[in-house]
Amino acid sequence: MKPRPLNNLPPAARATCLVQRVLFLAAIVWFSTHVSLAQDSKTSKIPEEEAQFTAAQLEQYYLVYKNSDVRYLRTLFDTYLKSSGGTEDERELLREWEKGYFRSKFIVLSRDGNTFGGTLITILFQDRPDKVFVAWVYPEGDRSQPRLRAFKIGDFNDEDLRRIRVRYKKFIEDKTHAM
Repeated sequence: MKPRPLNNLPPAARATCLVQRVLFLAAIVWFSTHVSLAQDSKTSKIPEEEAQFTAAQLEQYYLVYKNSDVRYLRTLFDTYLKSSGGTEDERELLREWEKGYFRSKFIVLSRDGNTFGGTLITILFQDRPDKVFVAWVYPEGDRSQPRLRAFKIGDFNDEDLRRIRVRYKKFIEDKTHAM
């Protein structure tokens, strides 16, 4: 069905027709944006409910904070705040972010070997849980001294972040075990 030309209609009918078309287009835009937003919120692979852990699981998890690469991150953040440590390359990586992140303790969400060597450590700062960061710590030199090779925002959308704050609330609020 072909739309009727508006020029052939009387002024009142023309106005009514225009309003109908505008409302129809507005409805399509509203529907498509709300459907896509709803789909975005459902695309998170992170469960919505708070995670429950046994004492043994917690004990196992807390061991992550004893790893030298995780401890190195805390040391690097502290010395960076004092303008006294890290290499120039490391300081350059950290300068991208507000220092308030580094003043906060962080929790480790994951720690995995990197294909190119070293470790990828995914962290969330307790006092600033608005971003998840991924740090690449790589052992360098004769003594395999850890060095920060990359420090970037992880690939998490707003819904992922909301779910992380719910799921790992216990860790975000735990100032004793965090780094």
